[in-house]
Amino acid sequence: MNFNSINYIIFLPLVCLGFFLVPKKYRNGYLLAVSYYFYYCSEVRFLLLLPALTLATYATAKAVDTAQAGKKKLLFLGGLVLNLGILVFFKYNRFFLAQITALTGTQFDLTKWFLPAGISFYIFMAVSYLIDVFLGKYRAEQNLLKFAVYISFFPHILMGPIDRANKFLPQLDKDHTFDYSRVRTALQLMLIGFFKKIAVADVLAKSVNRVHSDLYSYTGLMLIFTAFMYSFQLYADFSGYSDIARGSAMIMGFDITENFKTPYLATNFSQFWSRWHISLSNFFQDYIFTPFVWYNPMKKLPVVGAKFEKPPVLTAILLVFLSSGIWHGNTWNFVIWGLCHAVYRIGEELLHRKLGKPAKNPPPHKFWGKVAVVFSLVTFSQIFFRCSDLPSAWYYLTHLFTDISLSTFAQGIYNSVKSGFDATPLLIYGYIAYNILTLAILIAMDLYRNFRLKNKCLTTAFDKHPQWQRWLVYYVFIAFIMAGFIMNNGGYGASASFIYNNF
Repeated sequence: MNFNSINYIIFLPLVCLGFFLVPKKYRNGYLLAVSYYFYYCSEVRFLLLLPALTLATYATAKAVDTAQAGKKKLLFLGGLVLNLGILVFFKYNRFFLAQITALTGTQFDLTKWFLPAGISFYIFMAVSYLIDVFLGKYRAEQNLLKFAVYISFFPHILMGPIDRANKFLPQLDKDHTFDYSRVRTALQLMLIGFFKKIAVADVLAKSVNRVHSDLYSYTGLMLIFTAFMYSFQLYADFSGYSDIARGSAMIMGFDITENFKTPYLATNFSQFWSRWHISLSNFFQDYIFTPFVWYNPMKKLPVVGAKFEKPPVLTAILLVFLSSGIWHGNTWNFVIWGLCHAVYRIGEELLHRKLGKPAKNPPPHKFWGKVAVVFSLVTFSQIFFRCSDLPSAWYYLTHLFTDISLSTFAQGIYNSVKSGFDATPLLIYGYIAYNILTLAILIAMDLYRNFRLKNKCLTTAFDKHPQWQRWLVYYVFIAFIMAGFIMNNGGYGASASFIYNNF
């Protein structure tokens, strides 16, 4: 069940209504039931995987919490290997089988190997919980029902954010009451999310996907333009999902992690990753970067005369982004994408060591110059993120600056829209105008949030304006959303999946 579907529009109000009607002592059981129903609407192939992993992690954490030092470590490692082993098996079996095929010629039917929905996200939540219990940051949860709700809570089960147990579990003990002001804010947040997803991302996808499905027919400016449009599509798609997820949880009084804060206005890569997919960035920061730097396992390497950095910050950065690339996908493209960002961050770190930390409030020309450089390099890396394989990415890179001609560019846009959306000239121009308008609104929202709201939630802007202006914005957003829904589906019976459904 996708958030941007008629089914979800029916599902969510019924769930929220039931949540407030059910007595408090039964609410956790109710949340677990509706969360499992939501999940199994998307994933019925591995019926027992989610409850089995939940039960195993719950039992392991309880055992770790009370065990003696030696046994504690063994139990922890067992739980870690179980979770990560299952993730590796499901996520990377097709990659390993493809490598075996390439080396030996043995053929495998890769269509039989599926990736369970949401597995990367709920396993990372389980892993973070196990690590924190092992480190003694908090005690293991004794209530299996509450722990199961934490893992399976329907707003974050499929694509995050990767919530931490110490933030989410205490919320299950609170007496959640209906609050009109909070619900209004939640609906505003969801409206913004639906606008990003349906009006921006899904409509942009029509031409972006067409270019990638017939990649070898395009060159030059059209490829450059498509790369930037994909950057906006990816941002609108995933941040739109996160807004809808947060809004859905907020209606019932739950606060889940914010995942995006105007990342394309970052002036350096450290800032970019503190604003993009924040929950995943924090996961790698807390569980890979920081332990590696403090523990410094490189000191134990038996290399005579070797002098390793102390602390090994640059090596930790490389490890983090390599891990991020591997987490995102099971092809070499994602490894290269991760290495691109490792190079960016390491280069930036070395530059800061040489020249000093940059000024916090640079003059406008420096600020916008840095924003342009960071955005362009991020977009470059996302060529690997979007292309289906290395040959496609190689073609993309080697033809970025061939046949640079405005007439060829104009024809390329026309062809991509014609084949991806509609061949009627009037509708083609309407599609282009629609994308210009929605992108302008998306950019304006981020500019307003960054400069006027200092990256506070965009919903706070609604409170600054009179009621008639708020309702005007609501109707404009709804109009764009309805138009985008029709343009993408030709009706109301289907919905476009989210990009991060694949991870």
